[in-house]
Amino acid sequence: MNFSRFSIPILLLITVLAFGLRTYNLDKHGIFFDEKASVLVSQGMAMEGNTQKNCFYTPGKTTFMPSEFWADKSLEDYYDAIRRSDIGNSPFYYILLHNWINVFGISDYSIRFLSVLFSCLTIILLFFFIKENFKNLHLALLACFLMAIEPFFIAYSQQARNYSLSFFLTLLATYIFLKIIKNEEIDVKKNGLYWSYGILSAFCLLSHFLTATVFLAHGLYVLLFVRKTRPWILLPISLSIGALAFGYWILYGGGNYTFSTLSYQAKIYYKEAHQIPNPHAGYIDPATVGNVTKKSIPIFTDLFITSNNILSNTVGKRNLMLAIFISFLSAFSLYKFQRTRNRLWIGVILGTNVIGFLLYSTAKFQYLELVNCSLLLYLFIEYWRETKDKVQRKQNWFLVILAFLPTLFLVIMTFKNGHTFGLSQRYSGFSFPYSIIIVSLALLQANVKLKPLNYVIWAIFGIQIFFVGITVKKVLQDESFKYNYRDKARSENPYPMIAKKLEKLYQSGDTIVYPSYVKTFYEADIYTKNIKRSVLGAQYVNLYFPKDAEFVQTIDANEPNRIILKKKDGQKLEIFDLKGDLFRY
Repeated sequence: MNFSRFSIPILLLITVLAFGLRTYNLDKHGIFFDEKASVLVSQGMAMEGNTQKNCFYTPGKTTFMPSEFWADKSLEDYYDAIRRSDIGNSPFYYILLHNWINVFGISDYSIRFLSVLFSCLTIILLFFFIKENFKNLHLALLACFLMAIEPFFIAYSQQARNYSLSFFLTLLATYIFLKIIKNEEIDVKKNGLYWSYGILSAFCLLSHFLTATVFLAHGLYVLLFVRKTRPWILLPISLSIGALAFGYWILYGGGNYTFSTLSYQAKIYYKEAHQIPNPHAGYIDPATVGNVTKKSIPIFTDLFITSNNILSNTVGKRNLMLAIFISFLSAFSLYKFQRTRNRLWIGVILGTNVIGFLLYSTAKFQYLELVNCSLLLYLFIEYWRETKDKVQRKQNWFLVILAFLPTLFLVIMTFKNGHTFGLSQRYSGFSFPYSIIIVSLALLQANVKLKPLNYVIWAIFGIQIFFVGITVKKVLQDESFKYNYRDKARSENPYPMIAKKLEKLYQSGDTIVYPSYVKTFYEADIYTKNIKRSVLGAQYVNLYFPKDAEFVQTIDANEPNRIILKKKDGQKLEIFDLKGDLFRY
């Protein structure tokens, strides 16, 4: 059978699966704080209204209307909105989101769908990336399937944030980078690729600052493996496009206070991490070796779908020590089997794992998967050892560099800053495509080298996929603390409903009264640390009013929760009670 004939239809089916998972419940759970920032910034509105002083901060003026809220914004307003609400990060994403909203509207479904689109495009791009660089359609389709069901990608595709865009752009930049290197190796000179790479570097850096870690990985690859002169000259020139764009943004655009803001936040988090007692223990901790190790190991293990969530389920030192012992024994037995082809060693692997399964006091299948991970690691090493082609061996190194360097960078910065606040999977998510390729290579290597043991490895991996499915279910139900930042699901976004209800009930002479709820975390924001009256509630509701509406509105600095419609005869109608943090996600 000519498998290549069916590869594109299979890819389309995988993409349909990914699309279904990513759009399921897409607007069932209301947008959270960061997503609200995305929407406001995309419209040139700083959180807490600094770019809307005509509404909220004109001396002697206590009321405002939607027409004033939606007044035209200048370029400096957009800069200031990004500066104040997202530390000057992601201007390219906000340009895209602004225009996306102009075309498709401001509903939760619409604004999140942009992330869904880039997440699905990343899967398609991964297929062509692997097809070109590994010449293996089975590998390409397996990796695409794993990306389709990876909880990390599903979770961040359902957020109106810059992550899905930055994952797509960095994979595309790596794809172009490898095309440049391979062309240069055979003396094919395509200067257009250098231009494309340079422009992509600008888009990447302006979609998320930490995409710089991917280009750091590219540079390390050149340093270690590239000996042609042209790439050493032209790649830095190409990257100067991104450097100039980033430099302009930092010096003259909305990023001109980025480093001072980051410095301020670092001091605040450092102070909080070192409080005794620490009210944020487990979330913001001092950057000791123990704390950083404890927080970073799950980030490294969750990079690989084979070990996703495995540390959360492996409980008890006795169980863990037993699993580690069986892992080493299984890997050694696998080594002996490959050298001798004596099936007695397969019996050792199966026998010790059956005994271990009976002895584990809890999470029996997860411990089996932990052993399976050790076998897959061994298989990847074997694949690497048997790779004879020099170019392919360099690519193996490149995979490992790309899979680990972004997270290692976060670990280094954590020690530098003295606290663990920024040590988060989402900031190194650019690594996932390459860790997925590593897992896929190991799984396919089992089919080549381990018959009939490969069926056992695949069966245990299938059990792991079942547990991954449980995690995906929690993500889609908004109950995964790791991926949704909460274990209790949000309700639908209340603000469109509030706006619709007010629009229906409002009559000339009425006044809409919003609460003011100043949250304690504002201290971590240099722009809102001294705020006495919050206008966020008013901002959120006005996003969903007609832009030309003439509803008279005001803010009650003494009311923290209730949105009131004050009728012209003095009657007060409670429209909605936000109940503290309950509906303020």
